Amino acid sequence: MNRRRFLGTASSAVVAGVGVSVFAPAVPARAAGRINLAFVPKALNNPVFEVTRAGAEDRVAELEDVAFRWVGPTTTDAAAQSQIIDDLVVQGINGICVSCNDPDALMPAINRAVREGVTVITWDADSPNSKRMTNVSIDQVTAGARAAELVVERAPAGKLAILTGTPGALNLEQRVEGFRSVIDKVDAIEVIATDPCNDDVQRAVEIVEQRINATPDLASYFFVGMWPFFADLKTMPRLKEFVAKGGVCVSLDALEGALNAVDQGYANALVGYSWYGFGTTSVDVLVNKIRDGKDAPDPMYTELFIVDENNIPEYMEKQRATGGRF
Repeated sequence: MNRRRFLGTASSAVVAGVGVSVFAPAVPARAAGRINLAFVPKALNNPVFEVTRAGAEDRVAELEDVAFRWVGPTTTDAAAQSQIIDDLVVQGINGICVSCNDPDALMPAINRAVREGVTVITWDADSPNSKRMTNVSIDQVTAGARAAELVVERAPAGKLAILTGTPGALNLEQRVEGFRSVIDKVDAIEVIATDPCNDDVQRAVEIVEQRINATPDLASYFFVGMWPFFADLKTMPRLKEFVAKGGVCVSLDALEGALNAVDQGYANALVGYSWYGFGTTSVDVLVNKIRDGKDAPDPMYTELFIVDENNIPEYMEKQRATGGRF
């Protein structure tokens, strides 16, 4: 399996077990006919995808004769994503990058697009049995397992709750699979619930506060994604109190809200990776294929990094200096 590091991906504190990787080749800024690209996120109401959008737009701005569109359903909806892909094909798009709400539901639309000569890749959430060229992502199972190790280090016993996103999303299920592969071996830890928020930020906040309130002896919490940390942290006083009293909260993602959560005592540790790099790399992969016929390795995994009390100042400064473009 070939693995490449994304352009702009943070490289410190790389997770053990993730393969040695190299930079994906940059696309030469030369014109060879206009290329029309479209990115299709799971939903337009999830702020995490906006960082990928920024990466894609920044990379497109460096290229000649490449146009970029960002189009997706308002909320997580696989049927709506499928219709969007079909519409893009009719509109003459050259390349599509999609984060799949459901791998099986998206497969027919992806395959139809490929049959029509459109280059299709996925990012983050894959449809591995489709005819897409590659998946630009992280090793989701490894990320989940690393999060579990962080939980076990800090809370080796007691009740544990899991917050996830939309049921059926392959990337989230793989993270939970990796997490449970570690946690289920620890007899002293009891998983009491896996609550879906359907990628809805406000719903995620409500679930977390309600779960902590309903479980006074909760020892640890795993967020499969950082949904609650896109909200105002002050809307989660129970989570703040939970961590202050020794409860453990570990989350995937290390964007601004999650960094603030660690800095302000709402979380203990994060498993991070480059959402910005998803955007830059996906543009390069599509243009390299469309313009020069170059296939990409499948999958293309970026590195993971850990943020906790030991290096939070470093990542807070990185966020400030780059505006989150790392």
